[in-house]
Amino acid sequence: MQKSVMIGTLVAVIVAVAVGLSLMLGSPETPPPPAPKPAVQEQQTSKPEAIQLTPPTFDVVRVNPEGNAVMAGRAHPTSHVEILDGEATFGTVTTDGNGEWVFVPEKLLEPGERRLGLRMTFEDHKPVLSEHVVILVVPERDGNSDGALALKVRRDGTGASEVLQKPGPEDIFGVDSVDYGNGNLTISGHAKPSHGVQLYIDNHFIGRATSDEAGRWSVTPQTDIAPGTYTLRADMVDKQNKVLARRELPFQRAEPEDTKNLEPGNFVVVQPGNSLWRLAERTYGKGLRYHMIYEANQDLIRNPDLIYPGQIFRLPGQ
Repeated sequence: MQKSVMIGTLVAVIVAVAVGLSLMLGSPETPPPPAPKPAVQEQQTSKPEAIQLTPPTFDVVRVNPEGNAVMAGRAHPTSHVEILDGEATFGTVTTDGNGEWVFVPEKLLEPGERRLGLRMTFEDHKPVLSEHVVILVVPERDGNSDGALALKVRRDGTGASEVLQKPGPEDIFGVDSVDYGNGNLTISGHAKPSHGVQLYIDNHFIGRATSDEAGRWSVTPQTDIAPGTYTLRADMVDKQNKVLARRELPFQRAEPEDTKNLEPGNFVVVQPGNSLWRLAERTYGKGLRYHMIYEANQDLIRNPDLIYPGQIFRLPGQ
């Protein structure tokens, strides 16, 4: 009996020792489960947004009697702008962060007629031409001229023209051009900066504008003007609508007629969008001869920069 108890006790001790050794030595580690593989992210190949380039424009073209010139305008920021004289490069500038540029030619401009345009390049984009060109007439330096003429017109010959510089002494207020573009009448001129301009035809109000920082203003009346003869009145007013300056001009409106085939010795009815320069270019092949039409019709033309649809001009022989 005692022997059995001793054997049982010995077996219990052996088991206890085995368990203790097992706890001391530890059991083999179970390898951790494999980490989940990161999900494969699809590479998004989004196309870069197309850059909307700002076409180059002329804002200022000025030439003094000695031939010194200054030109300024806008284009896409940090782009390169070529000033073109016909097809030749006249000068090159780089726009600032606001897209503004200024160019001052190193040499005096020679007398004669030029057709100035702009061509802009930016990074790897295709060159962009200006939508407008400036017809610049530099007079002879004989002391008899009233100054240069700079007229901004669309390349395609449509739309309203804009006088950037006109011969004669500058005044603070005036009507510079009356044009038709796409059938719409546009009247533009100059005034003191940030001043109101109100327009009337035969004392009937047709529109209002406010001159910009450069003193330019433009009005496109919503009222259709029937053929006939009228008086165009322009008033420059202050903030209280007090009239500070007034201009009254004759205005004639006629039905359009074809003027593509003009010949010296004939008469022409001024069409929407016409200017003396355009009529001279079509008639004589050279816009610089606009003075011939002006001199032959001085009784009808008060200002060579200002003609009206419906006027009838004689085209003198060469």
